[in-house]
Amino acid sequence: MGETVIIVGAGTAGCTAAARLSEDADRRVILLEAGPDNGHDPALQSVNWIDALGHRDAFYPDLLASKTVGGVAKLYQRGRGVGGSASTNAMLALPGLPLDYDNYAERYGLRWWSWDQVQPWFAQLKPTLTRSTESEQTPVDRALLRSGAELGLPDAVDAYTPEDGSALLYRTADRTGRKSSLELWLNPARDRPNLEIRPDSQVDRLLLDGRRVRGVRLVDGTEIRGDKVILCAGTFETPCILLRSGIDLPGIGQGLQDHPAASIYFSMKPEFRDPDPARPCIGAVMRLSSSVGEGDLHLLPLHGELLQSTPPAHGLLMAAVMRTRSAGSLRLNPEHPFAPPLVEERMLDDAQDRIAMREAVQATARVLAGAAFQEIIETAFIDEVGTPLEALEDDAVYEDWLSRYVGDYFHAVGTARMGREDDPMAVVDQLGHVHGLEDVAVWDASILPEVPSANTQLPVAMLAERLSAAYRSGELV
Repeated sequence: MGETVIIVGAGTAGCTAAARLSEDADRRVILLEAGPDNGHDPALQSVNWIDALGHRDAFYPDLLASKTVGGVAKLYQRGRGVGGSASTNAMLALPGLPLDYDNYAERYGLRWWSWDQVQPWFAQLKPTLTRSTESEQTPVDRALLRSGAELGLPDAVDAYTPEDGSALLYRTADRTGRKSSLELWLNPARDRPNLEIRPDSQVDRLLLDGRRVRGVRLVDGTEIRGDKVILCAGTFETPCILLRSGIDLPGIGQGLQDHPAASIYFSMKPEFRDPDPARPCIGAVMRLSSSVGEGDLHLLPLHGELLQSTPPAHGLLMAAVMRTRSAGSLRLNPEHPFAPPLVEERMLDDAQDRIAMREAVQATARVLAGAAFQEIIETAFIDEVGTPLEALEDDAVYEDWLSRYVGDYFHAVGTARMGREDDPMAVVDQLGHVHGLEDVAVWDASILPEVPSANTQLPVAMLAERLSAAYRSGELV
């Protein structure tokens, strides 16, 4: 057999890369995953995300992140095991906006990632997705789809395009269950004799021979050697592996971005309260533009109880900023270097992000006050004790509420970002090669220089597909 490629991490990027690279029978592929291999668990296959949220063994129990400067560290919902966060996420699939990728090209010199370069790959992925249908819509979906007029927006746009308005969502699932990179790519490849999947194998560090990487060492001391190492361990663990390896590039662990989001809850009228557990709990989205951005806000509905509150919360509408300027960082835990890192997101640190967030919340209030939502809800409130939505009209109340309740969308990127070799904060080049090293690359969300205006699973699948194809063709060696 020819070369041996070690892929570290079996999330979206790792599952895709392992399946694609093992298509060449003369290449041995070893896929290492720190967590277990439980990809067929029924709770994780459900099209209703709430089922996955209740399966706590599928999440890292101790990854904490402070959301804002000075904020209390809270649990970050990161999937654990083969399949990664794509086995636990809400299955929402969006490519992002053309301006996201053109910004990569123009600001960071990443011409390989401009919109005209990536758009064909998103087009190839679209047939693997399922679009919500009218019969699958929840009452909250239907209300949001009818609410565009409240903000002067169209009610029926295609979510795969950059147009503002309300839209049915695409998802990484068919009518029967979740269909992420695990189900679509890795599982069909499992029986290949040249593919070895090793769960419960956390990587400590790279094995270095000068500038050349010869393999990896696991936390139990086992050494695995190969010709190439591809890090797909994700935004939190990839930089930790680099740091534990003694790589001293200043950008490692910096540039962390996520989408800040805040939820407005509501009690619903009796005839609309009970969700259908066999139906996706999120099936629509509204995209709109703030005064400081273009297509940079999302309103996202959910039918179901995620908050124990008085009055009861039967659903919610999330207000999110999808193009953010704020950036945080992570660092190794000095007392437990193999544990999850210490994470400071510093969301809304930038003044324009705060403007956009306020406008997203105001848009949410307008939509909830409109005719479509007034048909189905009884009262809207902002916390577990039922503080009414109208309280946010007071600036002091709003700022206090935001500091306590803003969360992330679990879309972290940027901690080993791409950039030119003369960019002091770049960790990898535009093909994922780590600056200053040989035979090692990073192919996961950590290399995205800014978070795209989308749920990140589909952009990461595109990234891994494109880099895998380049590797197999010899463009990337």
